[in-house]
Amino acid sequence: MRRRYPLATGGFSWGLIVFATAGALVVGLGVILLLAYNWDGIPKAGKLALIFGAMIGTHAAGLAWLRRDDWRARLGEALLVLGTMFFGAAIWLVAQIYNIDEHYPNGFLTWAAGALALAWAVRSTALGIVAVLLVGLWGGCEALDFNRPGHGALLLVVLGIVPLAWRNRSAVLLALSVAAVQALLLLNLGVWGAGAHLFTASLALAVLLAGVARLSGAAFPAGARVLEGFGYGAFLLCAYLLTFRHAARGLLDWDHAHSWQPETAAAVGWTLFAAAVATWGWIARRAWLARELAVERTDWLLPIALLYAFGLAALGAREWDQFAAWSFTVLLLGLAAWWMWRGCQQSRLGITVLGSVVLTALVAARYFDLFPSLASRGLAFILLGGLFLAEALYYRKIRRDTGGAS
Repeated sequence: MRRRYPLATGGFSWGLIVFATAGALVVGLGVILLLAYNWDGIPKAGKLALIFGAMIGTHAAGLAWLRRDDWRARLGEALLVLGTMFFGAAIWLVAQIYNIDEHYPNGFLTWAAGALALAWAVRSTALGIVAVLLVGLWGGCEALDFNRPGHGALLLVVLGIVPLAWRNRSAVLLALSVAAVQALLLLNLGVWGAGAHLFTASLALAVLLAGVARLSGAAFPAGARVLEGFGYGAFLLCAYLLTFRHAARGLLDWDHAHSWQPETAAAVGWTLFAAAVATWGWIARRAWLARELAVERTDWLLPIALLYAFGLAALGAREWDQFAAWSFTVLLLGLAAWWMWRGCQQSRLGITVLGSVVLTALVAARYFDLFPSLASRGLAFILLGGLFLAEALYYRKIRRDTGGAS
């Protein structure tokens, strides 16, 4: 029976990975706090022995278990995470033992470099997650405590951690990396004091992420969904802000953006703009000339809106604020209507709900600055509610006609 019907082997247990890694992090924190409580009573040689013994022991055990072909390999990865926690503790405790007075964010940099090097050595997603969190801490400390833009932190995430996420096909690590890039970009441009450049750079990054998502869909579908979510989410937020007249006046006017380093801030924005335009140019070549790529018609609104926004910002035309606000209002209304219609036609609940949410946000925003009386405001919401009821009935009809559940 066993020869004819072999038993199924255990699969890839995400529960084991998540709980083992979380347990390793908590144990590491507990050991660090326990040592800190009794630290003064331990002689210097004992302190060093504890520090390096724990770090070397956990790494050795983790590497030994990582060679296994069964569930113990996952526990080996968790032990390496624990060893990385001890490595970070060693950095701070050795500095305390010998009274080393150093620029403290460098401790996070050293810790992150060690975690990233080990992550690449053993191709570990869990260690990559630790590394991206530490790089974010390093860049955040430099920006918030010392007003230093963290160019190195951005480059370390883009060149060191994103390729690991791609190599491991880890959507979780990619999501954390993209979130770190967006946060570090905002912090860096915030340090330079360039509000308008911060906005246009964020818009360019959003369009770039959406374009990369289109190009990587076949090779890494889960990663493409992550990039699309971050890209479209940031784009919708930026476009929504531009529907307000006063926001459009300030966010698209580089000439009146008071910043400490306007040239550097502008260089970052234009670099992201060029990368986004080049990406969508490549998409256009593959979609129109080579016929290798299928792209939704609404996707082309992203690069068009980017060109339009950068053109307005470069011209510095403050008197066009109302025109810009109405332009982006029409753009979002068109997107919402298209998503609602296509979602019902194709029985896709996700984009149907997304279009409804965008439309609701637009109506809610205009509640305060467009409708002059309670009567007109009430009428607007009655019309919106009636539209949603009609949408629900139409969606149900399409689902029923196509054989879906009603």
